[in-house]
Amino acid sequence: MIKDMEHSQDEKTVLLDRKGQGPGAGPLTDFASPPRFEQLEERMIYAARLRPTQTFSISLNSLVAAASQLLSEVVRLKHSESREDLLPLNERLTAALKVFEVRALHNGAESSQVMAARYVLCTVVDEAVVTTTWGNESEWSQMSLLSSFHNETFGGEKVFQLLDRLSKNPVKHLPMLELMYLCLSLGFEGKYRVQPRGMLELEGIRDALYRQIRQLRGDVPRELSPQWEGLNQQRRHLVRIVPAWMVVLFTAVCLVVMYCGFAWVLGEQRETVLQPYQQLDPALVQPDAAAVNKDV
Repeated sequence: MIKDMEHSQDEKTVLLDRKGQGPGAGPLTDFASPPRFEQLEERMIYAARLRPTQTFSISLNSLVAAASQLLSEVVRLKHSESREDLLPLNERLTAALKVFEVRALHNGAESSQVMAARYVLCTVVDEAVVTTTWGNESEWSQMSLLSSFHNETFGGEKVFQLLDRLSKNPVKHLPMLELMYLCLSLGFEGKYRVQPRGMLELEGIRDALYRQIRQLRGDVPRELSPQWEGLNQQRRHLVRIVPAWMVVLFTAVCLVVMYCGFAWVLGEQRETVLQPYQQLDPALVQPDAAAVNKDV
């Protein structure tokens, strides 16, 4: 009896699939396998950093929304005149790139798109640093983001090759195309920076990319507030909260108070004007009776 109980306690429930195979044959669900343990700690650290800074996102593009911090860094570097320490700058930009990866994956972007977007952002940020007044003579090329993340030193040509390949299927790669258009609008030049007529060619590429995106996204709505009718309706409800008799009563009280105030002021002024005449001697004021009779 005791042996039977021991055997029953040692038995474990084993899940078998339709083919009768054990759990080691494959996953139980269709979801992707979790990341390896070596990456788990790093992902948790940057996910914890992500939570306080993530307030809301107004972008339809998950990649653009995740790259907002890096794009802001590009704008700041474009207008930076004071020299920055390279090591703290590299650490800050590296951390921003890792946060971008976590945000993009969290927003639902594919891993292949995230890797391609990271390559583009590394190239754009590196160029923003090098093209500053102090970055060209610095040692940034030895610690560039592109070399740290992708083991490459210059991506100014590969970015436009990637753009040509993605433009062949714009519906699928619309998030990447919009991100690359923003990078071009922020001043990224790549290989065209050193070409004689590079600015003209770059302007044509940017215009063509804009037209392609606009064709997919459609025209921007001209109405600033599509729900303006609802707001007017709400204002009418707010006005109806105050009854009409209260408005009439308030107006009457104001008129009475104003009338009393003006009457009191006029009375004071009347007393002031009549006071000199009240102090005169009546004998001086009345004419002489004899003189009156003489005149008569």
